[in-house]
Amino acid sequence: MGFIRRCSTARGVGMRHKKRHRNFVANNLVGLRLLYRMFPGGILFYSVLQMLHGVSWVLQVMSVQYFFDGISGKEGAIPPLAIKILLLGAAYAFAQTMNGVANCYGQILNRKVTKETKKILFHTIDRKEAIAFEYAEELDQMNKAVRGSEGVFWVSTTILDILFFYVFYFAVMSWYLFSLAPLLGISTIIIFIPNVIARLLHMISFEHLENEAAPVRRKTDYYADCIVGKEYYKETRLWGCGKYFLDRYNRMLKKLNGLHFRMQIRKEKINFCINVLTVSAYGIIIGMLVYYVLTDAISVGAFAAVFAALREFYGFMDEVISERLAISIENMATVRNFFAFIEDNREEREQINLPERFEIRLDHVSFAYPQPETGERKYVLSDINLRIPWGQTVALVGENGSGKSTLCHIIAGLYSPTEGTVSYGEEQRGAGRIVKGISAVFQKFCRYSMSLGENIRISDLDGDKSEDRLRQICKDVGVAPEWVGGIDGMLGREFGGTEVSGGQWQRIAIARGIYRNNSLLILDEPTAAIDALEEKYLYEEFGKLSRNCTSIIVTHRLASAQIADRILVIKDGRILQDGSHDELIAVQGEYRAMYELQSQWYQ
Repeated sequence: MGFIRRCSTARGVGMRHKKRHRNFVANNLVGLRLLYRMFPGGILFYSVLQMLHGVSWVLQVMSVQYFFDGISGKEGAIPPLAIKILLLGAAYAFAQTMNGVANCYGQILNRKVTKETKKILFHTIDRKEAIAFEYAEELDQMNKAVRGSEGVFWVSTTILDILFFYVFYFAVMSWYLFSLAPLLGISTIIIFIPNVIARLLHMISFEHLENEAAPVRRKTDYYADCIVGKEYYKETRLWGCGKYFLDRYNRMLKKLNGLHFRMQIRKEKINFCINVLTVSAYGIIIGMLVYYVLTDAISVGAFAAVFAALREFYGFMDEVISERLAISIENMATVRNFFAFIEDNREEREQINLPERFEIRLDHVSFAYPQPETGERKYVLSDINLRIPWGQTVALVGENGSGKSTLCHIIAGLYSPTEGTVSYGEEQRGAGRIVKGISAVFQKFCRYSMSLGENIRISDLDGDKSEDRLRQICKDVGVAPEWVGGIDGMLGREFGGTEVSGGQWQRIAIARGIYRNNSLLILDEPTAAIDALEEKYLYEEFGKLSRNCTSIIVTHRLASAQIADRILVIKDGRILQDGSHDELIAVQGEYRAMYELQSQWYQ
């Protein structure tokens, strides 16, 4: 059995994401559905806590009126004062307890939700074509989605907080005020309208800011990494270019701060207007209270209760508008980006095994990397036609930038060809991502800050976990566990392990590639950091280890290419020559010219 991968322009890759511009409530409902699917019981319990929290503050106000009315003696039989004090204390204690419990549970649930949103985010990213990581716009979308994933809980539960705490509290309090004097209740409702309108305008402005800030923020982080990042700091110090990157970092940071400053000024103008309105309303209601108590329209207890509750009432009003709703609106832009990102309805790419003893076939394969600035296609591979029989070892040679690594990525199934087809075996199957049966060691291999054994086993977590096999592979490629104190020794200084040389890291990467159970092994410049003698030894061992699979080697050292059954010379994205070492050296051509040029250095 075999399968074929046809050319494809990955859906959504390099294209602008079409976001669904829902309103604030609609986005909250989307978030709530997501949260309910994650933790149905937790969300229901959170809602109950918020309602009890609102009830506790209303009981506090009523207990104050009950206390002062009892003292004033206007209600006839008065229970003992101690009982009234206990009831008042219990109401205050209940309010503070519910405040702490609701906030604490919210923090706990937020951590659980963030963990799940990260899983969803990583799963969505995993579904994307590898070529997506070559597009700046796709990276910006990922950056915004990562930020949005961290605020999903607090933004999405805003509507729960408003309904079960704030609306409940304000509705009961408004009814309470209305029962005392209708004008009091109506006044509190009118105050909300301009505040909500102002916040909606602020939300629209902040969304535009987030879209502008994402690429600037990513550049700022990149330049910071160039200055202090582990991958860059050696060259940065060696070339003395720290100031250069610092200047670029400062320019990007200044631009980013300018965007936030502009937004902050707009925000503070809105807040000032809201505060003026709130203070004016506060003064008017106090004046009304004084008038009503002087005219005996309300009792002294009611006056004391309302007067004491006004601070909490307007405190909650300011909290819901200037903090809870405002922060939610500000973060809605990033959360909306998260929703848009995970709504990518790209289907799961099929994970399949390679067939047994298959032939690799490329028919009219061309490939172009994205050129977002011009919108044009720049082909790095053009009309490649290739057959690789089962068990053959093929070496790819050629100048830098000729397309060798890209060809490996296509054969490995990481990239889909822009044009043409890639098939494995005779039978054709639908498009899918090859996961099992292919192993590779690329030029920029990973250096995991884990134990030596984990660094190697990670390529095949479901494979044979026997330590004997692991130690044999280490021996075959020249990896000595003694470098780090044994198989379980930690590699890399990041978490207190042992740092090894570049050549030793490269041997570990080769061991990782060989450890994976594979039918196709690709080595892209696997010995660049290893001296010539060690390279000769490694290739001899590699020849033995690759007898039962198809192998592809990319190398610039033509002496090493001689171990291959077949050599392909790649130039300008095309196969220029194809044959064994003896066949290619016997004719005037690119291979012979490169071989003779390299030979001069060894004479």
